[in-house]
Amino acid sequence: MNMKHLNIIAVLLVSLLSGCAGTGGSHQLIGSPMDSSEASKFSDLLITVQPENNVSLSQSDTDRMTKLIAEDIKTDNPSRFKTINTASPNSTTLQATVAVKNYDEGNAFARFMLAGLGQIHIDADVTLSDSLSKAKLAQYEVTKTFAWGGIYGAGTNIKDAEVGFCKGVADSILGKE
Repeated sequence: MNMKHLNIIAVLLVSLLSGCAGTGGSHQLIGSPMDSSEASKFSDLLITVQPENNVSLSQSDTDRMTKLIAEDIKTDNPSRFKTINTASPNSTTLQATVAVKNYDEGNAFARFMLAGLGQIHIDADVTLSDSLSKAKLAQYEVTKTFAWGGIYGAGTNIKDAEVGFCKGVADSILGKE
């Protein structure tokens, strides 16, 4: 095998592995789903990402995740909401509160040494409610874990995993299974 073949194999391998951190986080409905007729009355969306008591998130972290969630919603269903995070709460605004319960960057060196060690974890409860009445309409648990090892594991950080986590949040807001 010559150097050209090795380079092609390396590029293909990196391409195959690059999607794992960004693949959508899992989301699980807690309780009853929001009725589709009720969901359709909301034309605006207000997303709030907030850490729970023992979770350390900076304002830039919450802003970045809010932006990623909004972008995912606009990409997946561009006509679903007229506005996202621009309107003041009114009778047509759906409030999506993302309460981050776990934001663990893991350990890059441990991931490099062995897959499964030094895992990255992001977990949150996503509550959908009417912005005026504050009535809870649906709740989801969204999780994202990254545990690959080797060079790929060492080169992946929590911001890479946020992409998949935010996709899971967007899917829950859109009511995807």
